[in-house]
Amino acid sequence: MKNAYKKFSVWLKQDQKHILYVILIAALVIRIGFVLALNPHKYYFSDTRHYDYAARSILDGNGFGEKYNRSPLYPVFMAGVYAVFGKSFVAMRLVESLVSVLICFLIYVIGRMIFSTTVGLVAAAIAAVYPHFILLSGILYSTNIFTLFLALSLFLLLKADQGKSVLFSALAGLVSGLAALTIPSLFFILPFWILWLVSKPSQSWLLKLKIGFSYLFIFALTLLPWTLRNYKEYGRFTLVRPIPSTVLPNLKDLNAQKMEIENGFQGTTEYLKLHPKGTKNDNVANMFLHYVKNPWGTIKYVMSEMGHFWALYPDRLNTPDPEYRKKIHKSDTRMATGGTRIWKIVKIGSIMVMAPVFALALLGLVVSGPFERNKILLILTIFSIAFGYSMILAEVRYRIPVEPYVLMFMAAGVAFIFKRRPNYK
Repeated sequence: MKNAYKKFSVWLKQDQKHILYVILIAALVIRIGFVLALNPHKYYFSDTRHYDYAARSILDGNGFGEKYNRSPLYPVFMAGVYAVFGKSFVAMRLVESLVSVLICFLIYVIGRMIFSTTVGLVAAAIAAVYPHFILLSGILYSTNIFTLFLALSLFLLLKADQGKSVLFSALAGLVSGLAALTIPSLFFILPFWILWLVSKPSQSWLLKLKIGFSYLFIFALTLLPWTLRNYKEYGRFTLVRPIPSTVLPNLKDLNAQKMEIENGFQGTTEYLKLHPKGTKNDNVANMFLHYVKNPWGTIKYVMSEMGHFWALYPDRLNTPDPEYRKKIHKSDTRMATGGTRIWKIVKIGSIMVMAPVFALALLGLVVSGPFERNKILLILTIFSIAFGYSMILAEVRYRIPVEPYVLMFMAAGVAFIFKRRPNYK
């Protein structure tokens, strides 16, 4: 087995470019086939309608529209595609397919930088056929480009750390800002990334200060225009998008919180009808105090939500519910009322895939030297997203942006099984 693995590794190193090309072409073909099989005039995920309306409003010269209260970058991205190719869901899906292939490429690059060429190629090959990544190519949702920005940010952070480069840290700040403008969960990761960036023992304090400041300054500068716009719109500081205080968990009664989730946060819906721009209770400071005042309740709630974050299949999704789709269809006939089969396939496929993925990833985590500096960056990224969402509401779809790094550890586990000893050099 060791000799076979050695020959396999040599072959990978000699022909890695050709193998990578095959992986990326296969990934593109799979995604194009998937998106072309979808109804070209329908969408399958309810949030799409908000992004689509905002994109069309931008093209009409009316900004994001009066009722838009989400992150800005995905509708801007969608408007850009519409401007070039027309207002076409097919065009968007094909562009999203290219984005997904870029993610596969970055998985290879980062996997090679942190682990080895073998691990990078294996992780990219897994990503090419990974159900969650294929699905994202077709549902017209912001997670796909957020995953791309997150991976590109990690790559630039690694380059900054390797070359002691302020330029790379500034570029990482820019891309991280774009990620935050796509999905604000980047704020869960931000403190851990900054801590990692300035904690390299071999760097002088002056260099640490330059690298950390350049990253944070460019990050803040990227968010500044949208932050000022939101302050004018809502009269308070926001972390990209306003979050009503009613979505914060009931830390004193977890059963009541469970019912609120199952009811689809009807209380929040009614709250926003009465206060469309929120109230002073929705200040960012109040959000932090909500948890500080009840630390034990916070711990119990986070532990209960972790199970949903690491579930084997997507749960807590309203969109697969036929009645919910019919309700959306009444306001927008482009919402697909059928399509139950696609969600069943995703559920079954996800269970069959995720069980071995998690098992092999845990093996890879243990055997690959998890306390090496670059691997700590991956672990911090995964942990911070899991912990951050578990403080509010955890769903499997929120996990997808960090699944590339789970796949890297999985690939390390696969390599270990073939090699039978933890040496990846």
